[in-house]
Amino acid sequence: MRRVKIVATIGPSTESEEGIEQAILSGMNVARLNFSHGDHSQHLAVIKNIEKMSDKLSLPVAILQDLQGPKIRVGKFSEGFIELQKSEIVEISPDFKLGEKGKIPTDFDKMPDSCKPDQKILLDDGLLELKVLKVVKNAIHAEVVHGGILKDRKGINLPGANLPVDCLTHKDVEDLNFGLEQNVDYVALSFVRSASDIIHLKDIIQQKNKSTKVIAKIEMAEAIDNLEEIVKVSDAIMVARGDLAVEVGQTVLPQLQKAIIRLANQYSKPVITATQMLDSMVNNPRPTRAEITDVANAVLDGSDALMLSAESASGKYPFICIQTMNDIILEVEKNDSNYYKMDLPDQFDSQSQAIAASACITAQRLNARYIICLSTTGKTATQIASFRPKANVIAVTRHQFGLNRMQLVWGVRVLYINSYSSSDEAMAQVKEILSNEDQLTKGDKLVFTLGLPVAEKAKTNSLRVYEY
Repeated sequence: MRRVKIVATIGPSTESEEGIEQAILSGMNVARLNFSHGDHSQHLAVIKNIEKMSDKLSLPVAILQDLQGPKIRVGKFSEGFIELQKSEIVEISPDFKLGEKGKIPTDFDKMPDSCKPDQKILLDDGLLELKVLKVVKNAIHAEVVHGGILKDRKGINLPGANLPVDCLTHKDVEDLNFGLEQNVDYVALSFVRSASDIIHLKDIIQQKNKSTKVIAKIEMAEAIDNLEEIVKVSDAIMVARGDLAVEVGQTVLPQLQKAIIRLANQYSKPVITATQMLDSMVNNPRPTRAEITDVANAVLDGSDALMLSAESASGKYPFICIQTMNDIILEVEKNDSNYYKMDLPDQFDSQSQAIAASACITAQRLNARYIICLSTTGKTATQIASFRPKANVIAVTRHQFGLNRMQLVWGVRVLYINSYSSSDEAMAQVKEILSNEDQLTKGDKLVFTLGLPVAEKAKTNSLRVYEY
């Protein structure tokens, strides 16, 4: 049983029924739909394919809707690209309808207001760099520091600038409404700057009477300044290393990755490490040694899930890539030192947190094979997972939505059971399922968490130990 989950971005290489099926069989737990690309009809077809193949294989798959956010981009060029030469002076303006040599259009109307002399402008994920010389009326005059080929619609970053933009654009709101109609499991919010961005999105979701969870993408310097507040109010966190590296500097990224993951672990919030994890496999059937090490280190850092982007969306070897990530994770997880990382707080915030810690300590001392949680929301199972037990964690639910959502959480497997009126009845169903799957042997110990009385649907407040 692999503990760290795999998020795979769905695109042309994987969006067919056959592609989705193969992705699931290769190890995909969460399907990411990137709303920076495609229209609603295309995304709807993909969602239907995911649901169909998940049902066919009887394997739950979470659907993650990734909103585009206020991404600033260059416009289009008359020839599809221009070449920027070192020390060349260029103009950038939202007034340019079509770009040409020396003139770069942008889709961000307020960009001239956001730039001052000496402001750094990074293009195409930082591959190209400009320095602002002056702003004249509605045009930015800048010098090329690092040149190269600039293609249509590439991204623009203004590190350190306080941009006058809303976190949710008009397009994002329309995309969000579509995603909520399709009951996506998670929504990832791009370019989060403060906790209020997350709270605003959650308010919209609540107004729609939906229970979709919110992932904060950490990719701005401002988000780092407000990191703890963002983590507290989010349901999950994504270390979005692409834009984050451009914002804060690539040499700072490794220590920030570790700090973000550590804080998410501390607050029992699932955390995804993303961007270029196996990037060379977009075109090659084998990863580099550095990529293998990067994946392994992200596991060791404490990630709940690792994400593939272009590798699975448009790459030549999407299924080999997913399988490769699966194999690397499994190899790292063979080391016993990865488990029971229990830095217990001086005081527990809730009964469920206390029960979760007690379940892990009990499982460790008894060498239990399973920790089984009777669950509605998955909160206790997520808290148990944050202590990284070696015992297999199983969340047991009567609610279909719970099956998918827990696919993002480290080490948690979800079992769907029929309605029950007592804890003994629920445990009997679990034992029967595990026994039929040959996953129980005589003498196995099972730690069981639940809320009593069961008939009143009480929150988790109890712990029991069973022996098979």
